[in-house]
Amino acid sequence: MTSTSSMLQVVAAPVNEVGADLGESPLWDADVGLRWVDATSRRIFTLTPDGTVSAVVASEMVTAVELGPGAALLVVTRTGFGLLDPATGRVTNQFRVLDGDSISMNDAAIDANGACWAGSAVRDGSRRGALYRFDGTEVTTRLTQLGMSNGLDWSPASDVLYHVDTTAGTVTAWACDVTSGVLLGAGRQLCWVSGDVGFPDGLTVDANGDIWLAIWGRGEVWRIDAQTGDTTGIVTVPTRYPTSCVFGGGSLSTLYITTAAYENTPGGGLVYAADLPVPGRRPRRFGGDLQ
Repeated sequence: MTSTSSMLQVVAAPVNEVGADLGESPLWDADVGLRWVDATSRRIFTLTPDGTVSAVVASEMVTAVELGPGAALLVVTRTGFGLLDPATGRVTNQFRVLDGDSISMNDAAIDANGACWAGSAVRDGSRRGALYRFDGTEVTTRLTQLGMSNGLDWSPASDVLYHVDTTAGTVTAWACDVTSGVLLGAGRQLCWVSGDVGFPDGLTVDANGDIWLAIWGRGEVWRIDAQTGDTTGIVTVPTRYPTSCVFGGGSLSTLYITTAAYENTPGGGLVYAADLPVPGRRPRRFGGDLQ
């Protein structure tokens, strides 16, 4: 991590009082507000612009949530994909990718072509994890030999995919043909986070192309220069285990940060927010039919 006196430094503040066990996958929906999941209790939370928080219990375990067709949400379950009714929590039209207890699906994002990319995480110390691309009718494998596939997003031009392997401590940049969904050539390790500092988790890319990376165990979100890999800003989160982040609000310049209540850490599981001098980008909607 690079540190200079001119580095942007901001402190985030909590925006809700009801915590999740493992808050994940924040999603800004301009028509509704902020959504996020509790990956252990099956709850899908919504925070409206007036500050009201509500939750619905999903019929399946959900690890990530994205904008889907119509009012439905595309969700990543432990074993694949499905459509969730945000009013009832019912998950339908499920598409299975995995089968097994020691490996499960994890974080996800929608590309500019409307396909959903989602990775898997292993819990037996192996590197059997993978990154998949789902267009609604078929799943293709894009990366293999991963420990814990986690945060992912694209450059503003959609020609570079940034991807986290939490177990390895890496953020890797991959040249990407978004039309075909093919990764081109070898990945470039953009940055590495030492385990004695923390672990890279979820991320988002702002309108300028910089990466905002949640650091599990550090209580921080780092702004990463997408060219050099240097840390040029730090958002301090007043709890130890931030998990992911997304830009939202009317001007898309509020960074919302999900966290975990791991080890009963004070303030864990709440959502935090920080106003930043740069906007993010609007979320993409899944373009598949998921029949």
